[in-house]
Amino acid sequence: MKSILDGRDGLKAVIDQVAEVAGYLWEKGWAERNGGNITVNVTEFMDDECKALPAIAPVKQIGLVLPQLKGKYFYCKGTGKRMRDLARNPMQNGSIVRICDDCASYEIIADCPVAPTSELPTHLALQNYLLETGSCYKATLHTHPIELVAMSHIKRFLQGDEMTRVLWSMIPETLAFAPLGIGIVPYGLPSSVELANATLEKIKEHDVVLWEKHGTVAVGQDIMDAFDQTDVLCKSANIYMCARNMGSEPDGMTAEAMKEVQDVFNLPKKRPC
Repeated sequence: MKSILDGRDGLKAVIDQVAEVAGYLWEKGWAERNGGNITVNVTEFMDDECKALPAIAPVKQIGLVLPQLKGKYFYCKGTGKRMRDLARNPMQNGSIVRICDDCASYEIIADCPVAPTSELPTHLALQNYLLETGSCYKATLHTHPIELVAMSHIKRFLQGDEMTRVLWSMIPETLAFAPLGIGIVPYGLPSSVELANATLEKIKEHDVVLWEKHGTVAVGQDIMDAFDQTDVLCKSANIYMCARNMGSEPDGMTAEAMKEVQDVFNLPKKRPC
């Protein structure tokens, strides 16, 4: 079957990276069954031939009006699709969608009429915000990192910036590679507009947001960047739990030590682009 990727090396490279990350998510146990979602803005790779492609499925409503997305194109993981299958066949387990002129609906243009993730409102609301603010970030990732979700079941870590402080203190690299920490969104119904709105508020200050008792949402310059942000935070959560399993509350780096890392490496306090 002819694919939209044929002869489009840039687009193929993006989708290949999506497939690579999907494999990592499955291997880490972060994507049980059909868990997790990926959305990437691929508008820059759409040539005139792509833009002329007709819809291959009925127009669907987003549930939100997102003015920045008019005429934009996104690769989206399919609803009910498994990451382990997406890793092997990304265009049979996801699709490319075009946002309609009303900014409130979308249509699938390639390769197969695979309906996008049920959490599309959250993903597209984030993409709308990134475009509105001139960000260079193009990817959104939702997954279920075991240790981070486990920490969200403990009330202490849901208060203020306590989880960020603990995760930063476990290893200097976490502070260096996730300098915006992690935002906390109280439990909300999956796929709801309310959850999308709450996530949007937190993503204004963080690159990774933790949905209480559910999973994480991350944004990045590409899908590997979003994965890396999540991965370093989860590594710190794992270190914390290993120390606790040895019978003690870990000391962690001191506030002075963490500030030294921030100052020496000139770590950003807001999104760099």
